[in-house]
Amino acid sequence: MIVLKYFPLVFVLWTTSVNGAERLSPLEKSVAEKISFRKDVWPIVKRHCWGCHSGADAKGGLSMNTVAAMLKGGDGGPLFEIGKPDESLLLEQITGDEPEMPQKQPPLSKAKINIMRHWILGGAQDDSIAGEGEFKVLIPDKYKVAPAINSVSFSVDGKRLAVACRSEVVLVNVEDNNPPLRVPSNSDLLSHLEFSSDGKLLAAAGGSPARFGEVSFFNATDGKLISTRRIGHDSFFRGSFSPDNKVIALGGADGAIHLVAVDAKAESKRFELHSDWVFDVAYTPDGKTLISGGRDKTIKACSAETGKLLRSLDSSTELISSVAADGLFGIAAGRARTLVGYELKIALQNIEVTGAGNGAKPISRRAQYAKAFESQPGEILDTATSGDRKAIAVAGAFGDVRVYNIADRKRTALIPNVPNPVYSIALNQDATRLAVGGKQGTVGIYQLPEGKLLKSLTPVPVAETIAISP
Repeated sequence: MIVLKYFPLVFVLWTTSVNGAERLSPLEKSVAEKISFRKDVWPIVKRHCWGCHSGADAKGGLSMNTVAAMLKGGDGGPLFEIGKPDESLLLEQITGDEPEMPQKQPPLSKAKINIMRHWILGGAQDDSIAGEGEFKVLIPDKYKVAPAINSVSFSVDGKRLAVACRSEVVLVNVEDNNPPLRVPSNSDLLSHLEFSSDGKLLAAAGGSPARFGEVSFFNATDGKLISTRRIGHDSFFRGSFSPDNKVIALGGADGAIHLVAVDAKAESKRFELHSDWVFDVAYTPDGKTLISGGRDKTIKACSAETGKLLRSLDSSTELISSVAADGLFGIAAGRARTLVGYELKIALQNIEVTGAGNGAKPISRRAQYAKAFESQPGEILDTATSGDRKAIAVAGAFGDVRVYNIADRKRTALIPNVPNPVYSIALNQDATRLAVGGKQGTVGIYQLPEGKLLKSLTPVPVAETIAISP
């Protein structure tokens, strides 16, 4: 007898077995094959297994980042054999009166075990990353409502501004009124745009939630697509190019720092340092250190080469939305309305002490290297450094944008009455121009330090609304 139960979007089957081997009728096989790794299996793996079996130091040498990695297995061999769940190490580990996995967690429910069992039985199909022809976003000729601006970035020469409007990049001419150039992507939502420091590339990062992270590299001059890389199972957030422009570091919704190589043939890396979403990553100018922050409310510094944690610089009462770095400081900001610089030379090396002899005690490390800027009037949603990394701008859920000199933390400009909330800001090379974008879907370009508005525009066409009289 076949029992069909509807459990999170899939039919779960309990089948009879003969001599330990499960048999499927054509109907059963058809239902089992519809179990989706992405929708049904991956959420179980991520919730119960992924914490120990991911990254470079995966427990037992077993990575569960991908179906291919699970088939390859770890120290105990392949995790499962397609079509034979009862001969699979996976089922052996998660079943029984006292299952070995997941460790230090309650056993998986029967429903979840059956999802895993029948996914293997049905062929263990991998639909985790959509193919080029499988996933397409629709970009309208005209929007009904102007989309929010999630990222803005000045070109190296300051003559163009890249603007992220939902799934497309819009290249705006700063110094004239020529029509913007619209460049489509296949990301559901673009979260980060950045020109390489050599002026040759424009990176557009985003992805599709619970499906993949995506980075597209475009020619910075004409907007032509050079390459696209899809990595992992979730969207990318903000990040920065390495100084040599060979890699872009990005935060991920999977809790990892991703180093995505521009060269499609080169290996990309992932560093597991945070316990939740990583919202932003910044390279130090020498390319040796990465500063990161995220939803786990921590700010971390790690080796850009190995991913080794150098120090947890600080923790906050609220999430960290944005980080930056110059030659001396790592800088972080977020919901707690604070902007703090961390002097890296002291934070990563030196410890001062008070007292003498046996009475000597370390002074609070944070007090030695944490240098606070003035308090902000609301939640900080974005920061941006100038190309020369001498200035930093701050904006968020309040009605102004503030610009500071990083070295002494003194405010150098205040632009009041900007449409808020502000989601994204950018400074040009020498901090003489500021771009502001936000929820309203408009972009403002300002002259600094006086704060004069030079240009305001909606980057994409929006359909006109027709008023209807009663």
